[in-house]
Amino acid sequence: MITRLQDYNLRTANTFRLDARCDEWIEYTSAEDLPAIRAIIGDRRYMNIGQGANLLFADDFRGIVLQSKILDVEITPDGSDALLARVGAGVSMDAFIAQCASQSVWGLENLSGIPGHAGASAVQNVGAYGVEAGDRIVCVEAYDMTIGEYVEFGHDDCRFAYRDSIFKHERNRYVITYVTYRLSTVPAPVLDYGHLRKSLSEDCILSPMAVRDAVLAMRSAKLPEVDEIGSAGSFFKNPVVSEAKFAELRRQSDTDVPHYRVGEDYKIPAAWLIDQCGLKGYSIGGAKVWELQPLIIVNASGRATAAEILAVEAHVLRQVRDTYGIELQPEVDHIY
Repeated sequence: MITRLQDYNLRTANTFRLDARCDEWIEYTSAEDLPAIRAIIGDRRYMNIGQGANLLFADDFRGIVLQSKILDVEITPDGSDALLARVGAGVSMDAFIAQCASQSVWGLENLSGIPGHAGASAVQNVGAYGVEAGDRIVCVEAYDMTIGEYVEFGHDDCRFAYRDSIFKHERNRYVITYVTYRLSTVPAPVLDYGHLRKSLSEDCILSPMAVRDAVLAMRSAKLPEVDEIGSAGSFFKNPVVSEAKFAELRRQSDTDVPHYRVGEDYKIPAAWLIDQCGLKGYSIGGAKVWELQPLIIVNASGRATAAEILAVEAHVLRQVRDTYGIELQPEVDHIY
């Protein structure tokens, strides 16, 4: 079923809760709706969004915005211990993870609490606490809006990388309809990232739900709830620097430089760099760097404008570049 609305306010369709409008809003409940939607779009500008959890609408969107309401989930065995979960693109990712954890199914629990839909998990290759969605994605089904055909991508075809995929670069071509994850009934916890292991009590019975609860507790201790304070989650990517640049940072810093090895290079937490620049709580108008986690820019007043958020972003980029010679890259998609 297709639902169409004209001159639609996108405030409830982006977690920054910015007042931006689009010319037309279209919801669809089935992959079979997409050929008709393609005909409706014609040669007009369009974009397909999930929950809007990784978007910054810098201005009104002069075109059509699509949102999937494909909500079916099919779970089938894949051998003795594995499961294949085919999930509609419009399914809440966190709700699906909660369902898996309640059924003692392993694989996605570290991604608990990340706002967004299943389809967007493949676009953005969302990740947290040492796990990325792409680690578990077997295939992605989509509709090719350019040629008008249904297509399927195997894991390697998706070209997953750090917060990246082929779908991020072909956003105006492929509309994701289903994502299939390979999960397991055998315990396979990933606990050695971000102090996750330490957050689990010594006497707890290790389970997907126990890990999920620990992740949610850690997130709530430092991250704003998007239902209460508008944000797009992590605003900047963690930069990867050479060994020589890492050595320079160590000489420059009065404290230990947190890092993770990436081959011969070093991944540095962007939050640490921003914090070292003294930017926690920095604000312009209604936009602010979150005090508890400076990787996040928030709509602190609830009425911040895109211009104010962009101004805070520009200041952070400039300060980190001037202080450390590192160019941070936004993780949030800017929509003009």
